Amino acid sequence: MHRLFDPSTTRRRRTLDGPWDFLTDPKNEGIDAGYYETFPDEADRFDVPAAWNVDAEYYDYEGPAWYRRRFEVPESGTTRIAFEGVCHDATVWLDGEHVAEHYSGYTSFDVVSDLAAGEHELVVRADNTRDERSIPKPGADWRPYGGITREVVVESVPDVFVDDIDVDYELDGQRADATVTVVARNRGESTEVDISAALGDRSSTRTLTVEPGRTEAAFDVELPVDRWSVDDPTLYDVVAEIGTGDRRDELREKVGFRSIEVTDAAILLNGEPVDIRGVNRHEDHPEWGHAQPLRIQELDLDMIEDAGMNAVRTAHYPNHPRFLDLCDERGVLVLEEIPLWQFDTERFERESVLDRARTMLTEMIDRDRTHPSVLAWSLTNECENQEEGVAEVTAELAALARERDDRPVTLASNRYHPNGQKRWGDDQCLPHVDFVCANAYPGWYEPGEYANVVATIRDDFPEKPIVFTEFGAGAVYGEHTREGQKWSEEYQASFLVDAIETFRETDYVAGFTIWQYCDTRTDGRKFLKRPKVKNNKGILDEYRRPKEAYHRVVDLLND
Repeated sequence: MHRLFDPSTTRRRRTLDGPWDFLTDPKNEGIDAGYYETFPDEADRFDVPAAWNVDAEYYDYEGPAWYRRRFEVPESGTTRIAFEGVCHDATVWLDGEHVAEHYSGYTSFDVVSDLAAGEHELVVRADNTRDERSIPKPGADWRPYGGITREVVVESVPDVFVDDIDVDYELDGQRADATVTVVARNRGESTEVDISAALGDRSSTRTLTVEPGRTEAAFDVELPVDRWSVDDPTLYDVVAEIGTGDRRDELREKVGFRSIEVTDAAILLNGEPVDIRGVNRHEDHPEWGHAQPLRIQELDLDMIEDAGMNAVRTAHYPNHPRFLDLCDERGVLVLEEIPLWQFDTERFERESVLDRARTMLTEMIDRDRTHPSVLAWSLTNECENQEEGVAEVTAELAALARERDDRPVTLASNRYHPNGQKRWGDDQCLPHVDFVCANAYPGWYEPGEYANVVATIRDDFPEKPIVFTEFGAGAVYGEHTREGQKWSEEYQASFLVDAIETFRETDYVAGFTIWQYCDTRTDGRKFLKRPKVKNNKGILDEYRRPKEAYHRVVDLLND
């Protein structure tokens, strides 16, 4: 299942996991040829969820591909088909009818239709092509896997069902003044229904007239709470119900109560400075790509926590919601961002990219805002922040994030360069965010020391704390040299320890996330000179085997 808990006890639900009919479409002729009505006989079979680029036959394929799956509906009525992730441009047909389009491989969308009992056919066109309008862009430093990489869930729901739950709250000591908003979705005529919301041991019910479309009902709840924290990640159940009897529908969520504030030198969790110690983690594995099973997600968090770390930056896109559930349960902080990576306004279509970025940011926040582990929303990574156009895009995204949620907003900047080609003071985007996320690699890509980087950022942005979101050095697993040369495990280990010690000695550095958790696959067309065509800066290799750096970080952080 796509969550750690059952999100509904009333809905008849099944996943469409398993083999689907599949074929690539390198000439992009499937739409004109009507694949959505007559699927080609020569189709292969491919599992869902899965990334096609982990298969040897499709290892380097980038472009459109087609999927087909037949499924049974036991009773006539309203059916909801939820797609948790299709990389990256999705078009959906149901029984030959075009029913949905969605852009973003990392957020969910659904199709709701009235279906008769019996067999139905679902056809999906997935396209991971990158161009001047795509997010991620061509040449991104991670593999933009193609495919239906997360679960597809089929649910039977009443004509009026719960579409979403949101929880807003203010804390006064150990008491929460909360508002639970239930979003009802009505597929039929205007009708009167009972709507209820329960939070912890408190509940409330009212009767409302629900018009066709979406209707919101807000319930005020006061209750004593134990605050969610890294050391004590307390969670509360939230349950929304609509209707009665066999027309009753239920949706469940979990929420934790905590406060987040930003000062000029620290990020405060529940009023106390939080020491962020973490890694950047791609959803990547040689056997699964983005489509990671629960066991890999749990293993990754085991390794992170065993190292004395408490944070994950989801580089560079929204992660699977089940992974965020795990972070909620374990008290692991999350910096979550959209894949707007190294964007500029000269080579890319600004308005198309901005429209897609707005949608991605909105969908990420709306999907994940109930997760207490999410510490902040990150807007961009290593964009050309000195450009006025990029600053305008950033300002608009920052305003959108603050309109939808009250968490801090940040972005990752890489404006450091020792020869003066880049300067932090040139960054026109950082004034729009609450704290600085800094990416810098002195001693690896260029000469320099982290102490100088820290001081330079502080001089230009004295009112903002700093989180070093990317720093590190490459190492090939098993490479050992007597003098600790570059690409050896010894060089990487010493490099990271020196950098972390510098950060921890600086009062206004709120923490760090090492680049990166494990070695990851990159674009072979751009990064052929890298060993194994991978980003080898992981403190584990791609199969999660620890390098020397992992053991040194364990010793340092657990001392």
